[in-house]
Amino acid sequence: MKILITGSSGFIGNTLVEELVPNNELILIDKAKSEKKENFHEINLLNPDLIETAIDNLKLKTVDVLIHCASILATKENHKDIHLLYNNLKITESVIIIAKVLKPKKIINFSTIGVYPNMDGIYTEKSEIKPSQNFEAIYGLSKFCSEELFAFMLNETETQIINLRLAQTIGEGMRNDRIYSIMLSELIKSNKITVWGNGERISSFISIEYLITTIKKIIEKDYIEGTYNIGEKTISYLQLAKDIIDKYGKFDSEIVLLDKGQKSKIYLDTTKINQIFNK
Repeated sequence: MKILITGSSGFIGNTLVEELVPNNELILIDKAKSEKKENFHEINLLNPDLIETAIDNLKLKTVDVLIHCASILATKENHKDIHLLYNNLKITESVIIIAKVLKPKKIINFSTIGVYPNMDGIYTEKSEIKPSQNFEAIYGLSKFCSEELFAFMLNETETQIINLRLAQTIGEGMRNDRIYSIMLSELIKSNKITVWGNGERISSFISIEYLITTIKKIIEKDYIEGTYNIGEKTISYLQLAKDIIDKYGKFDSEIVLLDKGQKSKIYLDTTKINQIFNK
């Protein structure tokens, strides 16, 4: 199968490449140069005006699946910068141009749990979209806008569009400012994990291994379309810390609870995608 992956050098993209390369023909796109991967192409998706020419230069006529991992993520430095929205929409515009040229059977678009408010509740795909209640509000808004743009701009094509609203994805190689990495780093340095919100905060998580397995199933399924929440387990941050200690800690590793901080309880309902794969 011929699969094009944007953001192929990122945490999810890189893992996808490693898992899919044995049995598929991969075309890899990223702004960061990589000479270690075959069929890698350095293309900056922030320049939509240049995308059609860049794709023509690849001499591709079509692809079976387009997996869209590329985006600019929110950080402490940029989470209130409006350009985070603008730039992610430019990336979306570029991917839409690619899709119109290459006419994939499927587009797997990575969205986020951050489209929902960071407030107590159970969230289905029909729940209110309100990213303004999140620290990563602009990023969440950009991903929801991308979902809608794919649907509108490609509505006259036969491409199946699958939006995946990801729970917090965890695993080796993830960014060091994510909660899992922060906890693991503190454990390695000081043999303890500090858990804010008195450990009461609850959220949904998904391991990179579980995510990749699901992506493979989506690729293999003849027809699937729509927007899906995707997560593996919903646990407290206290339980997350315990899980990390069980895996990486010592017999005397400690958990330190701080009462200040978030205590929201977010449950991501994944019934819809689980029914697709009979989980």
